[in-house]
Amino acid sequence: MTVRTARSGSLTRLAVVAVAGLLLAGLLVASLDALVGGVQTACAASSSDLSKMLSGVRSELDEIRANLEKAKTAREAARGDVAALDKSIEIAEGALRMAEAAHDEAAKRLAALQEELDGVTIALAQKQHELAETEFDLQQQQEIYNNRVVNVYKSGGSVSYLTVVLDASSFEEMVGRVDLLSSIVGQDNDMLQDIQALKARVEEQRAALQQERARIAQLEEDQEAVTVELKAAEDERQAALDELEIARAEKAKVLAAAEKEVVAWNAQEDELLAESERVAELLRQAKAAEEAVAKKAAQEAAARAAAAKAIRAGNGVLAWPVVGQVTSGFGYRIHPIFHVRKMHTGIDIDGDTGDPIKAAAAGTVISSGWRGGYGKCIVVSHGGGLATLYGHASELLVSAGDKVKRGEVIGKVGSTGYSTGPHLHFEVRVDGSPVDPLGYL
Repeated sequence: MTVRTARSGSLTRLAVVAVAGLLLAGLLVASLDALVGGVQTACAASSSDLSKMLSGVRSELDEIRANLEKAKTAREAARGDVAALDKSIEIAEGALRMAEAAHDEAAKRLAALQEELDGVTIALAQKQHELAETEFDLQQQQEIYNNRVVNVYKSGGSVSYLTVVLDASSFEEMVGRVDLLSSIVGQDNDMLQDIQALKARVEEQRAALQQERARIAQLEEDQEAVTVELKAAEDERQAALDELEIARAEKAKVLAAAEKEVVAWNAQEDELLAESERVAELLRQAKAAEEAVAKKAAQEAAARAAAAKAIRAGNGVLAWPVVGQVTSGFGYRIHPIFHVRKMHTGIDIDGDTGDPIKAAAAGTVISSGWRGGYGKCIVVSHGGGLATLYGHASELLVSAGDKVKRGEVIGKVGSTGYSTGPHLHFEVRVDGSPVDPLGYL
């Protein structure tokens, strides 16, 4: 509980710093408005007053420059806080996955123990039934044998057998009586052996029954221990889920503060467009380097021209990088966070955190890392001036310089940077300039 509280406090401090950056940006905009107003007044003023106003403007300019440095520092801190929040979300998601795996494993073990316990319980009932039948058979045989002994005793025992032999009227009758008596004695012996065998069987079945009872007791003990593990896993999973919700809530606070400070965040959006232009310049440099290295025969140049000519809108030259619906198209739109009309240089494709991001075509990774509002971002050059960009990833699986194949997993869907939820921001660029990706998918 203490660790969770401390982490929550840390996330709250990050949100406060982010808001402070926004306020400084707002101060900068207000100062710029004052400067413009001052210049307009100066144009209307007399020549004698111009020098005084110019001195005042220079003083204000110095102050604005100082505020600009402060705003830049605060803005960088706020950007770092968003990255830290994304990192805390990533850690919480990892902890949640581990807790869910432990929970599933404990549940699986508990189900297996229950299945084994059910089987042993059935076997125990069967052995109890078999023991009852054997004990009944033993009782029956014992009663028969006891009655036989009582009858022999009442008739005089062995003397009665001798009398039966001696009372024979002839030798043949005597032999017949001896055979009869031998048969009776044999039956008595067989009955005695059956009784002994039944007794041994009863003891054996009782021992087996005791073993089954001991096995059931052990299984119930194991079941209780695994139940405790399952409860602990459920608690860990809930704790990880709580941490994840806290991290997401803190990031939502930062984004909510951005919506209240439209002017300040407008400057952030301008920075995003500047970053877009820097990406374009990077792609232009990559193309220039590619052309410098690719100084080969005229046949190769013709092949490149033929390949570039083969790229026509809508012919499926690029594969879809993720499976999902297009939630925002290419072109000017009302920004979902800043609520201002801005150029959207790509398309947004819906997805869940952790969904695979695949390369739209074979090529070379020229950039893989954090890129301002794009968050975790990958740029792939496919040759002939064609390149693709994949933004807001939760995880990057390739590095600059890597060669990738069409359909190869290069990252995972996320919500890093200026994003309100998990999705992929996908761009297609030709000679560095963004074009509508739907014409190439």
